[in-house]
Amino acid sequence: MRVEHDIMEAVAKAGVNKDSELWKLLDEVSPKNLEKMNKLLTGKDEEISKLKDEIRIMSAYRKLKTGNGIAGIYKSTEAYQELKKRVLKLEFCLQEARSQTRKLQRMGERRDKAIKELSDQLSTKQAPPAEIAQKQNFWESSSFKIL
Repeated sequence: MRVEHDIMEAVAKAGVNKDSELWKLLDEVSPKNLEKMNKLLTGKDEEISKLKDEIRIMSAYRKLKTGNGIAGIYKSTEAYQELKKRVLKLEFCLQEARSQTRKLQRMGERRDKAIKELSDQLSTKQAPPAEIAQKQNFWESSSFKIL
């Protein structure tokens, strides 16, 4: 600071006017300005360190969210695959049930057809009513007597 003061006195004694380049340079390089610049630089350094911290925090947050998102995608993919398997199983069961239903319908139709055929055979083979009356009187007939 003393050196600066001596330089300013020498410039003043030399009679250099206030607008000269030498005065401007001395004002810019003065210790007061250096202290202001140091304070400004310190403030900017602190601001830069705060921004770096915020960037680290945001980066960690983004990584966390990305990790959670990827894990969620894997979980939903697994759930989708599981649901797809279940749907395929249910479709297979439904197809089997339909096949069994058709099979049972065919069996029922065959049974109905057989019953109808038997019914027709019985109606054609059925004895006339006089013959039936004769069979009922078999026990009362004269050829059957208990001795």
